[in-house]
Amino acid sequence: MTNKHTSPEGSNPPQDPARLLRYAAGDLPDAESQRLEAASLDDPFLSDALEGLEASKDKVRLEQMAYALNQDLKRRLKKQKERNKWIGFQTPVWWPWTILILLMLVVMSYLLIRKFAG
Repeated sequence: MTNKHTSPEGSNPPQDPARLLRYAAGDLPDAESQRLEAASLDDPFLSDALEGLEASKDKVRLEQMAYALNQDLKRRLKKQKERNKWIGFQTPVWWPWTILILLMLVVMSYLLIRKFAG
């Protein structure tokens, strides 16, 4: 699973959160930093993200928060996937059979009630 995010407009290439954190910490090579800054000129979402990262004083805390958010997101996605699997959205083969059986039961019930009532 990759951690790529795009701007709301979807017009610019996705940005790697680890790359943004390296930029904020000053660990990104100059050429890559310049490319990122150039991309932020065209992307207001990226520009706001970079400004927020630069404004943050505690870089270690920022990395911890990003890690915690990623772990929470993974946990929620796993829980949602398990829930969908339990409900049967990933195995929809039995749905038509269930509907067919229920429909047959309704028709048979109607015919039996009609036969014994009339």
